[in-house]
Amino acid sequence: MMRRLLLLSVIWLLAAQERSVFNSYPSWSPDGSHIVFSSDRGGNTDLYVIGADGRGLRQLTVHDSIDSHPTWSPDGSLIAFDSHRDGNREIYLVAVDGTELRRLTRDSAWDGTPSWSPDASRLVFYSERDGNAELYEVDVRGGAPQRLLRTPANEHCGSWSPDGSKLVMESDADGDRDIVVMTVTGQRRTWLTVNHPRDHLPSWSPDGAEIVFALRRDGNDEIYVIDRDGEGLRNLTNDPGVDVMARFLPDGRSIVFVSNRGGAFDLYLMSASGRDVRKLEGVR
Repeated sequence: MMRRLLLLSVIWLLAAQERSVFNSYPSWSPDGSHIVFSSDRGGNTDLYVIGADGRGLRQLTVHDSIDSHPTWSPDGSLIAFDSHRDGNREIYLVAVDGTELRRLTRDSAWDGTPSWSPDASRLVFYSERDGNAELYEVDVRGGAPQRLLRTPANEHCGSWSPDGSKLVMESDADGDRDIVVMTVTGQRRTWLTVNHPRDHLPSWSPDGAEIVFALRRDGNDEIYVIDRDGEGLRNLTNDPGVDVMARFLPDGRSIVFVSNRGGAFDLYLMSASGRDVRKLEGVR
């Protein structure tokens, strides 16, 4: 329940700062040519696709519910996302042309923030179906989801490493929301961040060497990267606005993120070193 309230509060509090358009949760296509993202530009929160050059904006889903957290499959054929369209947050798949919509999970609890396995055969997602938020995986062909973790903590926003051997996630096991890497068997954990108020939405670099995420420090969210062993924490953005939801370009040279530094929440691009920040035109 707390996770539900937090997710909704983040969405609506951020959107309330500029209700004209709220763009969020970008994800690159495997070839780096397009970005899928969530937006309420049409009045409802649907999925949209735009070229990496800011051209060719098109709507992917149309529904009066919330479609969010899209993520492009490694083979480029499908987009996974979560949606309230059947009365409860569940995991869905849709082809990149907007056809072949398919529901993957069916549970009265919330299921959200899907992430693909490197071979595109499975999705990891968080679910509250056993009382607290834990990570599960499901075969994209269907079937019952399998629980990956059994801990008293809330753990969500899981993401597979490029080689499929590890997962990075958010965890509140120590009382704060920190970034943790673990083996897929759950036998070994490495805490990348500790005692920060809110570290969230981690994502791997294409070579698996780094993790990009948003860190709230001094009351403001900025984009950071850290080595997979927890060393080398580096601040990439430094702006009075909110900078969140970062993803590496597939070639590792650039990062897309969401910021309200221009007043409304839009998509921005920067180099992997944090330089050359620019707004992705064509989204607004």
